[in-house]
Amino acid sequence: MSDSEQPEQDCERLAPTTAPESSAEQTPAPASVPAQGAKKEPRSPRPDVSYTPVSNGMDYLVSVFQHLTEGATPPSARNLKYTVLHLQAATEVLLKARLVQEHFSLIFANPTEAKHASLEKGNFQSCGTLDAFDRLANIARVEFDKDDRKRIKELGDHRNALQHYGLTHNAYAIESRAVKVLDLLITFIHRHLIPGLAPAEAQGVEATMDSFRLQLKGVETLVKERMNNLRGDLDKAAAVTVKCPDCEQWALVADGRDAGPTCLFCHQTWGDDRRSAAANYAWIVLGLEDIPSFAHGDEVPVTDCPECGQCALVTLAVTADRKADTTPLCFACGETFNDLIDCEGGCGSVLNIAPDEDAIHLCSHCLSVRYDRF
Repeated sequence: MSDSEQPEQDCERLAPTTAPESSAEQTPAPASVPAQGAKKEPRSPRPDVSYTPVSNGMDYLVSVFQHLTEGATPPSARNLKYTVLHLQAATEVLLKARLVQEHFSLIFANPTEAKHASLEKGNFQSCGTLDAFDRLANIARVEFDKDDRKRIKELGDHRNALQHYGLTHNAYAIESRAVKVLDLLITFIHRHLIPGLAPAEAQGVEATMDSFRLQLKGVETLVKERMNNLRGDLDKAAAVTVKCPDCEQWALVADGRDAGPTCLFCHQTWGDDRRSAAANYAWIVLGLEDIPSFAHGDEVPVTDCPECGQCALVTLAVTADRKADTTPLCFACGETFNDLIDCEGGCGSVLNIAPDEDAIHLCSHCLSVRYDRF
């Protein structure tokens, strides 16, 4: 065999294993070269990215709890950002997972165009989160609480703002809202999603749920502790305290203070436009229509206050001291009223006149309109 034909492993014997004595440093021996034709050990293949819809939604929830509980207390702005993004994703995925249990066509934007082949390829336009919610309620007859849809919509609005435009919002309000949506999802998963899963998947989801319940109690405790710290101030103002449209805590005090209506929990204030506080409360918290039909005798959600004249009186407000009843409350001056009657002119205004009092039941505007005609 010629020198050029010797196997490569013989080259190892040709390389010096030590440096010459005159060298100050030793030179490491080169690595051995595998013989030609030797079989290489196969590399372990990288695992595929594989999530079922349910495991995908549950993974988003794992991330939500990590960002809420595993870090600074209270959570940082960055953690709250990812809480919103991943909580909305979990909500959308898990609602649709339950919708598929009813029928796969229901997650298509247009169910009449649904094809099983498109579903398997993931090549289709799915319905929106609120569409999924409505289909679950109206077709699958899933029972939700009356405020669940509103909370999911607000979460989606926050997510869209963060994802596409940026968002500046109160951290306490975001945390408080997140707790309510998490509570919604945990109840939904337990009651409506797990019963329709295969036994193996259901067992895995239930095991994860045990962890979620414990972590949710921890997050809820932070909110409760803050509310407990405010209890003294809130009890003193219970007659003019309502649920805040931003954080949904019973902490919005409308007592006519110079700063305007203020939520003691999330620090939201409406000093510049107290009418907006009244409108937000009536339309977001109470869910009243913003354009009532006066002709059909509908209740006016926000009207002029007979005390201060500002359009900031919510006639159907529910205060912390009278949750079982309604109390007309002005968000501008902080006055509450016991005897209000509708203006007989049909303008939607109210008058602070006892029903049996001998007086003209017309506001100043309707009074002038009526008598200017003569």
